[in-house]
Amino acid sequence: MSILKLSKKGEYDFLVILLVVLFVVFGIVMVFSASYYSTMNIGEGDPYYYLKRQCAFAMMGIVSMLVFMKVDYHWYTNIRVATVVLGLCFLLLILVYTPLGVTVNYATRWIVVMGIRITPSEITKLGLIIFTAAFLADKPERIRKFTTGLAPLFAIMAVYAGIIIKQPNLSTAIVICAIMVAIMLIAGLNWGYLVGLIGVFIAGMMYILSFKQDTHWYARLTNFMDPFANKLEEGYQVSQSLIALGNGGVTGRGLGASITKYLYLPEPQNDFILAIIGEELGFIGIAVMMICYLILIYRGLAIAINAKDKAGLLLASGITMMLAVQVIINVAVVTASMPATGITLPFVSYGGTSLIVFLTSMGMLLNISRKDNKKA
Repeated sequence: MSILKLSKKGEYDFLVILLVVLFVVFGIVMVFSASYYSTMNIGEGDPYYYLKRQCAFAMMGIVSMLVFMKVDYHWYTNIRVATVVLGLCFLLLILVYTPLGVTVNYATRWIVVMGIRITPSEITKLGLIIFTAAFLADKPERIRKFTTGLAPLFAIMAVYAGIIIKQPNLSTAIVICAIMVAIMLIAGLNWGYLVGLIGVFIAGMMYILSFKQDTHWYARLTNFMDPFANKLEEGYQVSQSLIALGNGGVTGRGLGASITKYLYLPEPQNDFILAIIGEELGFIGIAVMMICYLILIYRGLAIAINAKDKAGLLLASGITMMLAVQVIINVAVVTASMPATGITLPFVSYGGTSLIVFLTSMGMLLNISRKDNKKA
């Protein structure tokens, strides 16, 4: 059987499980490699600090994945349950602006509950996928009705994106909007609305570039075009990323042999971990990883196409889109192909909420693959 064929009906998609496990293990190794020096010298003083935490996050995420592999996706794509999920996401986002909120580097994106730091915007991405899928699957004709279908979805999109932008976290807001619009397109949205949304987005960018030239947003939108022109300030992280990728060349310097992680690249275990991967494993290492991502995305789309009902189709499509969009944006940022953002590399970057959310979403995808796939 070809590796690109779906499993038989009633079986979990083994290749999805295999790829997810490989990504998680690889992420743990690279987080340790990227963070070892910085934690010894300027961090917690424990070189295994991020390794231990990432392992703990991975275990929690795998437990969540195993649970959602078993939970029938029809339960949480019921419109009543999905509405509760939407409300909980809203509550988490609002808690960011209470004393529970945590500010790091002028951004307030986290809350601390019982000593655990949570990123509500990461949870909201999956919550909005569930709600959008449930809303359009409950009454498919809503996608053709503006007042009772599109208007509520656009309003929800605007409210949640606005709250997240205020943190400030423009990149996550853009990802959420892109995912929701993609789900609506798959459900049958008229392409004219997409053109209108793109127009609004371009108008917003032009407004910042024309009238907000002394703001943080303007610097973010322009520095990627020549990060070395401002390499000691806004362009520092991206310029160091490019240096790391150049150091790696085709074959890399070897696992653990990165130079850039020696305090040149700030927090290398986070959003810019791809730069360390490129320096240590080279173009070949990155290419192999991208092929694995492409296969996983392909499997997600195949599961969506083979789903027997609209809820499965839209949920699987949204989850796969979330994976694909984040990979594309993360690679583009690290290679200075778009403005710098705070988007993680799925399964690989350090971050508890992100890792747990992605593993949970894979559990949902596997549940759809088990219940609804057809013989290839």
